[in-house]
This record gives sequence, structure tokens and C-alpha cells, in this order.
Amino acid sequence: MYSHQSCFSQSLRSRLDSGGEVLLVFPGKYGAPDPQFPLALLYLASALHQEGFRVRILDMRIDDYRRFKLGTPVFVGISCMSGLQIKYALEFARYVRIQNPKVALVWGGVHPTLLPEQTVQSDMVDMVVRGEGDLTIKDLVNTLAQKQPLDKVAGITYKVNGIVKSNPDGKLVNLDEIPKALPYDLLEMGQYPSFRAGRFHIQTSRGCPHRCRFCYNTNFNHNRWRAKSASRVLDEVQYIKTKYPHIRILDPIDDNVFVDEYRIQQICQGLIERKLGVQWRANCRFDYLANYNQTFLELLAKSGCVELDFGGESGSERIQQLIGKDVTAEDMVQSVANLHRYAPSIEPYVSWMSGLPGETDEDLAQTFDLMDKLQEVNPKTQHYGIFVYTPLPSPASEFLPEGFSVPQTLEEWSGIKVFHFDPPWHTKEQIRKLHTISAVTRIAFYPQTRISERSLGFKLTYKLANRVAKYWWKHRNFSFPLELRLADAAAMRYGFL
Repeated sequence: MYSHQSCFSQSLRSRLDSGGEVLLVFPGKYGAPDPQFPLALLYLASALHQEGFRVRILDMRIDDYRRFKLGTPVFVGISCMSGLQIKYALEFARYVRIQNPKVALVWGGVHPTLLPEQTVQSDMVDMVVRGEGDLTIKDLVNTLAQKQPLDKVAGITYKVNGIVKSNPDGKLVNLDEIPKALPYDLLEMGQYPSFRAGRFHIQTSRGCPHRCRFCYNTNFNHNRWRAKSASRVLDEVQYIKTKYPHIRILDPIDDNVFVDEYRIQQICQGLIERKLGVQWRANCRFDYLANYNQTFLELLAKSGCVELDFGGESGSERIQQLIGKDVTAEDMVQSVANLHRYAPSIEPYVSWMSGLPGETDEDLAQTFDLMDKLQEVNPKTQHYGIFVYTPLPSPASEFLPEGFSVPQTLEEWSGIKVFHFDPPWHTKEQIRKLHTISAVTRIAFYPQTRISERSLGFKLTYKLANRVAKYWWKHRNFSFPLELRLADAAAMRYGFL
């Protein structure tokens, strides 16, 4: 039960006592390696608590749903992204249909928002909550509990007698008004390796103003960026540190933390002044960091920033133009050089992609050379790896070759293997090479700071595979000998992502 129930009004308490309950589900494979706790579901749970409803959360990666008692919730909410999450979401939805056919199945999250009409066509979906669900879910739960028509609930797509209807978009929540005391106790926090290791996810902003064509943000957040105020962020961090004193690293899930430089300055100064004793990491853009001055970078380091994560994507200017990244190789080199000179305690981590339509070996070679250049300029530079581009719903569909068969149903989207996609616009030989490059780079450069948080099986596999992968990277050998096939299998088995 939510520990702050005492603050509910009498009417809300009566609704809690009467059995008003919602089940929120995070889909995934039971026993999956290195699960992160589903922060997004806690935001929804907090909103439902404000309306007086009890909430249960099922994280399918942690709990075997086949041993889970469904009960009679007002609705089951399932949040998912494109790909295998949909597979596991559908699996659980079928389980719900068998256990209690009358329970409404409400889907939300990235994929259902981007393709709501297609999603709701599935027999395993009754309605879709589009976009940000904090306010929509309040109206929806009350409407369903009172068995009222859905036509007044903003932000949903649903079926009436087989006909798909979409109500107008819902309103956006004021991020500062979200309670800082999220109902973390709804989760078995000790089951999450990163939490046990002292790493904690927070969210300080939503959205991104940039135009990267492969990103979901353009259609999901419509290029909007909104943020919690600096004081609100600091109060939340203070609450987390009080509740969980062992937390030592804050890990924002924001798509773009650094849009407002002044806000970051205030947060950094507050972390120092309040002596909260935490380190932190965040996503950043190279074109931002290339222009930060010495004073700002020194403040980042002093406040406890130890890691900045970047999307490098490609060393090819032609590919950069294709995807609308608006970052140059010069930005990347200048950024890591700035960190090396002014804030050497901050480590830059970079992610890359390959396999885009029209990409050539020369484009890949430029990426390889730039990766080595960044490590030369700043030896602390680390790479998450080169990931094979997966054509998920985004503006990138505009440059996909004619003849590419885009999935037409929710069930078809469940078969898309994110990061392990076989791009049909390349030859079979090139596809094998791309997957080898991906396996080699993910294993050769896997962040050392993450090793301690993983299982013994992961550590043993990594130690051997890392030596092999580094050798092949050094020699730029991406043929497919046996050891690289084993490396690729290990990358998929143990989640080198």
C-alpha cells in the first residue's frame, strides 16, 4: 500500500477500501539480464493514487506472470516500445483475456502512441493512451470505474463496435506538480541490480527540441521540451537520498537534459550547496558540449558529474545529413577535448549506428577512424558500440528504400529485433559484417563502470570475449570466424546493450 495514503481525503479512502485497483505492466522476458526499474510506471501509479485507486505493478522481467493472480482490476495498463516488448505484452494480454475477458486492456507508451489506430486494431487492445499519460489516466480510470462513455476522455484511441475513434489530444502535466515521493514501494527494488549497486533513475525533463529523423521524439513529443525546475529536481534528489541512503549515482532517463544551460547551472550549484553526496550522469549533445566554456565544465565536475553520454551515430558527414543529427565530427572532437582539458574527471560515452540505407564501407571506415580519434584526443572516451539501425516508427521512414515491407499490425511489430535487425537494403554478406561489427564494438568497449553491476556469468563471459573483440577491432577484421559468432551470441544472451 502506498505509504502516503494518510494524506488522502475520506472520499478517496473509501474508493481504496472498495477495491478500486489498477494493474500496470512492464513487458519483458522473465529473468532478463540487468533490468532497470520501470520509472515511467511509477509516474502513472502516482497519478492513480491521487485519484484514490490502489495500484499493483507487474514487471514481467522480475515476476513470472504465470504465477500472478490477476484479480479484478478496473483496467490493465501495458506500456511498451516497438519490438520484442510488444511480443511479451501480447503474451500477457492473451493471459488476461483467458483469466478475465471483461477486464479492459489499455496500452500506452512509445509504440502505441506513434501508431495508435494500428495498435488498437489488435484483439488484444481495447484502447490506447496517446503520449503523456499522467492526466489522461486519471480521467480514464474514473470513467471506466463509473462505466461512463469514453467520448469525453482526451488523449485516447479506442474501438466502439469495431469502429476506431480518436479523441482530441490530452493536456500535459506541470512537471513540478508531480509528487517527488513516487510510490517506489510498489516495486521490489532490491531485485534490480543497478539499484543494489547504488545507481538510481530519475527524470528531470521530457522531450527534445531537435530533429533527429530516427528518433521517436519528433512524433511523440512534437519537438517540445519541458523540464522540472532546478529547485524541484534538487528536492527530489534530497528525498531519494533520505529514503535510500546507499544511492551514490543518479541516472536521469531524460532524452535531453541540457537544453537549458542555466537550469543545469542551478542544479549543479544546488547539489554542491546541499551537500547531497551523489554523483550523476546524463545524456548530452556534442554540439552543446563543444561550445561550453571552462567555468561551466568545471562546475559540472565539481557537482559530481562523472559521465556524459552522446549519440555520435556516424563519422560520415553524408550520413549525418541523412539522419538530421546536426552534429559534425569537429563538434565531437572539440567536445571530448574540452572535457579532457577542463573536466578530466568526466568520462564521455558515445553510441554509434550502422546499416542505414546507402551506407558504404567508406562511411563505416570514417566512423571507425573517428571513434579512434576521440579516444586519442581524450583517452577516457568510451563507446557503447555500433548498433545496427532498426527502422522503428519515426520520420526516418521517409528515406527507407521502396519495397521495404513496414509491419502493418501490432503482431508484426513484435517480430522486429531492435539492434539485431537484418536491413534488407544491404546484401547478406554486408548484413553479416554489420552484425559482426556490432558484436565486436559492444564487447570491446562495454563500459567498465557497468561490469560490477552484472551477474557472475556475464563477468566471466565478458572477460574472455573482451580480449577477442579488442584484437579484432585493432586489426579491423570483421570476417566471421567462430570466435566472433560466439561473441555475437554472447552479446545477445547477456545484453551487451
